[in-house]
Amino acid sequence: MDTIINVFGDKANLIWGGVVGGLTYIFGGHWAIFVLFLVLNVVDYVYGVLKAMATNTMSSAKGAKGVVKKVSYWVVIALAFGLSCVFVEIGAAVGVGLGFLQLLGWFVLAIYIINEITSILENMVALGVDVPPILLRGLAAAKTAVDAAGNKVVPENGSGREDNDRS
Repeated sequence: MDTIINVFGDKANLIWGGVVGGLTYIFGGHWAIFVLFLVLNVVDYVYGVLKAMATNTMSSAKGAKGVVKKVSYWVVIALAFGLSCVFVEIGAAVGVGLGFLQLLGWFVLAIYIINEITSILENMVALGVDVPPILLRGLAAAKTAVDAAGNKVVPENGSGREDNDRS
């Protein structure tokens, strides 16, 4: 019996090592953040379905739209990370420091994580779960802080400089 358990343990460790290695290769050292986002996507979808069932608004069209929306989040995240890499490389090639754009993908991912958690909590509230209001306010504050940090890196006016720096 010990042999079976050891063989199973060895295979499970090998598989888990392969999964972690693959995720690290694809997403880098921060793969756990991307896995968290995937888990949040699934949890939000499940709570959305539960809310639709509770409110008798269940529809396959809405469900399909939800799946497309979740996949679109991943596309936008991939674009944000991809664009930041491209522009940093272009900047290096032409001698312009665009390293700050590496943060673009992380800001997008952070906003989507906050939005997913907020959506999960809103669905819970609709289902009658007692969610502490401080948690919802804390998420709103986190979103404001991430937006403000993003605006420091890439100002909203799109000029690349703060409004008070105009000559």
